[in-house]
Amino acid sequence: MSTKPTIVVVILAVIGVVAAVVLWRATPGEAVTSGPPGGGVRLAATAGVPVEAVDRITLARLDEPTLVFARADGGWMQIEPFRYPMQFYSMRQLAELAAEITVVARIDPQEQSGTDLGLDPPLTVLTCGWPDGEVTLQLGRRGVAGRSYLRAKGDPTIHVVTGELYERAVETDPKNWRDRTLFAGLSADTDHVEIADGLNRTVIERVGKRWMMIEPLRTRADELTRNELFSALARARSDGFILDQPDDLAKFGLAEPAAGLVVRATARTADGESTVQEQRLLVGSRMGVGSEDRFALVQGRPVVVRLPEPVLRALFVPLSTLIDPTASGVNAADVKTIVIRRAGGELRLQRDLERWLAPDLGAEVSAERVETLLDLLTRQRAAQVEIVAPLPAGVMSVTLYGFGGRPLDTVRIVSHPDRKGLGLENGDNVLRIFPPDRRIPVTAEDFGIEVAAETQASP
Repeated sequence: MSTKPTIVVVILAVIGVVAAVVLWRATPGEAVTSGPPGGGVRLAATAGVPVEAVDRITLARLDEPTLVFARADGGWMQIEPFRYPMQFYSMRQLAELAAEITVVARIDPQEQSGTDLGLDPPLTVLTCGWPDGEVTLQLGRRGVAGRSYLRAKGDPTIHVVTGELYERAVETDPKNWRDRTLFAGLSADTDHVEIADGLNRTVIERVGKRWMMIEPLRTRADELTRNELFSALARARSDGFILDQPDDLAKFGLAEPAAGLVVRATARTADGESTVQEQRLLVGSRMGVGSEDRFALVQGRPVVVRLPEPVLRALFVPLSTLIDPTASGVNAADVKTIVIRRAGGELRLQRDLERWLAPDLGAEVSAERVETLLDLLTRQRAAQVEIVAPLPAGVMSVTLYGFGGRPLDTVRIVSHPDRKGLGLENGDNVLRIFPPDRRIPVTAEDFGIEVAAETQASP
């Protein structure tokens, strides 16, 4: 029988034992903390890192720009080489991994050159700082079995360590730690939104307690669509980072953006001063043939990002959907008197507790029919809206008066042969069109009063 295979196995076994002994050998007399069960000890230099208190992290990779991160206002921000918001979880995890380094062996620097282990110079230098201290780690190359070489600043000992810090600090692209949210920290103080799409510009603003459209016309903004838009703004995220600090924005269609969106918030400080925070999104050209995704950039962050088509669709809503489709913004409960004017005269309806009266006719009218009218004017949503030129004088109208006797709103009623439906307009040049089966009560007979002719009356 040949003994050659047996000899080879024995030699390999001896080599393995020697390598294991060398790898696991510890330098005599070094102080370390007790480690987790299963072997290894915590690195003394980082065992006391107060993860919750870490407020600055510096990452310097060989031949790459140094990155500096700082914690402020409950979040993390990259501050060098430019400012960019970071994910809180990712930055905290970096500090946690630094605090949990496990040492499985030590190497005497007199016996092993740091150059051979990627420590002179180090591949990466990581510094975690907190108000009253900091720790700096020099990371070298990978060893066997997922281990790596590390040296703490001020200690020449080379440590063989385990853990995920190497993968995070040396191999992971720091762009993955960035916050992809486009509009950070939207607050209740947000009071202005501009949407520019080509030559079209739509502006909505909060006026008192109500949101109004300011451009391209002045009218009430639809509360439902506005809420959906704000939800979309809060959820909007980029789909990747294309290029940092671009030299030429024209390459991405961002020198003259195809579209843009501005969100503005005005808040008051404790001393009564107002502060304005503005966030602006610029949208450039398409990413490529057949793609609806676009290049984009948030002003103040010099990074070109990828903006996916679903986000674009949610943010750049059509003008018509932002217009309040109800005929009037008046609350029906605030209406005391209704005056209907048409070619045949006027009809006055007046609330009397739970009843409705026609005082000029000396009759009680159907409260149900009055509620039908108020429901159509103040609650029902039109099937579609159209921006129109001022309507001609002499059309039928309904004026709503409050309990103080002052007019709250006037809704004009039009019906054109070329329109399939009932059109209502309240002075904002927006025609709300309701389905053709929708009837609006306007005559005394419609309200259950039988009269030969309606009596003329003044409000």
